[in-house]
Amino acid sequence: MSNNHKHVIIIGAGAVGASVSYFLSKKNPNLKITVVEKTGVAQAASGKSGGFLALDWSESTELGPLSSKSFRMHEELAEELNGESYGYRKVDTYAVTMGSAADGKKLGEISWLDTSKVERIQSMGSKKTTAQVHPYYFTNKLIDEAKNRGVEVLCGQGVKSLVWDSSTNELTGVILDNDTEIHGDAVVVCMGPWSSTLPMRSSKSPRGKLPIIAARAHSIVLKPNSEVPAQALFCSIQLNRNFYDPEIYPRPDSTVYICGETDDEPLPLSATKIQIKQSSIATLRQLAAAASPSHLEGADLVAAQACYLPTSKDGLPLIGEHPNSRGVYIATGHSCWGILNAPVTGLMLAELIDDGQITSVDSATVAAVNPKGRC
Repeated sequence: MSNNHKHVIIIGAGAVGASVSYFLSKKNPNLKITVVEKTGVAQAASGKSGGFLALDWSESTELGPLSSKSFRMHEELAEELNGESYGYRKVDTYAVTMGSAADGKKLGEISWLDTSKVERIQSMGSKKTTAQVHPYYFTNKLIDEAKNRGVEVLCGQGVKSLVWDSSTNELTGVILDNDTEIHGDAVVVCMGPWSSTLPMRSSKSPRGKLPIIAARAHSIVLKPNSEVPAQALFCSIQLNRNFYDPEIYPRPDSTVYICGETDDEPLPLSATKIQIKQSSIATLRQLAAAASPSHLEGADLVAAQACYLPTSKDGLPLIGEHPNSRGVYIATGHSCWGILNAPVTGLMLAELIDDGQITSVDSATVAAVNPKGRC
């Protein structure tokens, strides 16, 4: 069932594109692979997300088998590629509710929070079921490993269109923003939220573009006043009579990542054009200080940033061959679980491209994420 592809062009150097290039080059060292990236490696959500990993948080959904396998794959990659170099570690995870005043419960394991405001603490995961990576370093690690196996990475030019043979309707390559044409017989579209901007038209693909929507998410990175343990927090915090749900992830590089402010600001043309809303950054700083005055109030601001999360209309990622465009493969729409599910997505696409079928996950999961009927 092999497709016998000769040159695969991967559009996008985020975590998903990096994973596809890594696993495809590992599976078939003789295959020519080119990664094309408009800005740079991990310049959008793959560089600005939290990097939180969970084993079983999707177990009651169609993504359960996919996510659990990918969690295990992260463990294997960390052993293979020195996970400490990209911030991989196991963490304890808690749900924390904080109000304007509480009864001063003893916090036990989370002593770095404001004891006077904690109303409830609930375990959500242990070091057996939750972990983290630094997504920027993780993505670059996979790209570097792929480059070591001969993968070519071209940054600075986006793809503005696919190229088709008018007589056979076969894919023949892509055209870059500068009108340069790269010849290839397979393309993987993993452009995150920008996947929806790439024209997919061929004589058999009348819809033209992928059904992906985007939401802007803000985050900050702080240098805490004191060391914070490996405890990821999903919080509900009352601040100025309003309630917020920030996520707080201490990292092994002695920084703390906080996110939680989202909006529907339109998607810009590229990652370099993303704007941040200063009031959202200010709110995140206030929430950090409210959660932990001793560790986070007045802490140095390392980064204030925003990114766009790609989501399909039914909430499931699109992973597979485009139903009306042979040789065009899709890997996008992962929403906030892109870092978690990047490895298994890369493996699935490597199998599909090289073998003609996916065998790493069960058929029901493959059917759930297949673009057929959804593009």
